[in-house]
Amino acid sequence: MPDDFYAQAAAIAHKLGAKFFLDTSGTPLATAIEHGVDMIKPNLREMRDLAGRSLSSETDWIAAARGYIESGKVGTVALSLGHLGAMLITRDRALRALPPPIKPISTVGAGDSFFGAIVYSLAKGDALTDAFRLGVAAGSAALIQEGTGLCLPADAYRLTSQVTVTPF
Repeated sequence: MPDDFYAQAAAIAHKLGAKFFLDTSGTPLATAIEHGVDMIKPNLREMRDLAGRSLSSETDWIAAARGYIESGKVGTVALSLGHLGAMLITRDRALRALPPPIKPISTVGAGDSFFGAIVYSLAKGDALTDAFRLGVAAGSAALIQEGTGLCLPADAYRLTSQVTVTPF
């Protein structure tokens, strides 16, 4: 597909008054951001690539995310950090989530489960912090599955109470 596919999709979504949440990387991500995206979900490597610099600290991660948010091009950044958990950055707050203590079996589907659970939770009308907590639990739940599937909802909800979310 063309590099501007997601940018075209974002434009259509906004024209229809719909939210546009995006999980991609590289040129397609950068191009879509130029047209406005409500939420992006980069991992740390993707965020570094997007920013064009090393982003070696949490403060750097937040500053890079806020640069896109303050430009009006991105509403929220859900930054996945692998075994370090995740951050959720908006214009006026940054949240850090530590994952529950689990023994990972496979990393396949963790990022998709993380982001999918956030989108699902927000679509249900949950608060952003609650959606973020469920997202981290879902990403963790995917890690305890063998194979290439996404998380099991029952596992995600079971792990939710074990996710620590704190303001940064």
